Parts: sequence; structure tokens; C-alpha cells
Amino acid sequence: MSSQEPPSGGIFDSLRKLGDTGLALLQNRLELFGVEVEEQKTRLVRLLLLAGATIFLTNTAVLVVTATVVLLAGEKARVPVLIGVCCLYVAAAAASFLFLRKEINSAPRPFDGTLSELEKDRDRIHPQNPDA
Repeated sequence: MSSQEPPSGGIFDSLRKLGDTGLALLQNRLELFGVEVEEQKTRLVRLLLLAGATIFLTNTAVLVVTATVVLLAGEKARVPVLIGVCCLYVAAAAASFLFLRKEINSAPRPFDGTLSELEKDRDRIHPQNPDA
């Protein structure tokens, strides 16, 4: 006997192959989804760590600089100096907020790769034929 069996060509064999292909496709898409979940998690952790470090270091710098400037200013100039420093801090906080919002809005759509692959799969199953 030969090591390879001749193909049966039956409907059950075709259904089995179709099911196997469908499961392989599903497995591929789930693996892609898992990779994208990991990428999103890594990006979120990085953003949170950077935001935390930025907040801590900025607060420390603000306190030290403010104390130094107020102490170096003469007694009569302390109130105007504090007002000026407050205005500067409000402007810096607004700029920081705008940069943070830009970073959040510029992020790629989550799971974009998985969604585009699923859309390609749909198009292959049900092609949109404009000539039909």
C-alpha cells in the first residue's frame, strides 16, 4: 500500500477541510488580536509611567523654583512675584494639557490590524462586485 491515501472527494471531507481552514483563520486572527492587546497594554503602561514621573518632577521643580524666587525677591516685591509665578504656572499647565491631549488623540486605533484583517476576510467571502 502507498503511504498516501487517495483523496476521497466526498462532501464530508470537503466540509472537514473547510472547517479546518476556518479554524486556522480564526486562530490566526486571535493571535493577531493577542499581539495587539499586548502592544496596547505596553503603550498604556509607558504613558502612565511617563505621566507619573512628569507630574512628580514638575511639582518638585515648581516648589523649589517658587521658593527660591520668592526668597530672592525683596519683601516689597514678593506679592507681584507670586502673582507672576502663578500666571506662568497656569500657562505651563495649559500647554501640558494640550500636549497630553495631542498624544492621546494621535494614538492609532486599537486593534487596527485585527479589524482590517477581518474586513479583508469579509470581502473575500462576500466580494463587493460593482459590475454585478
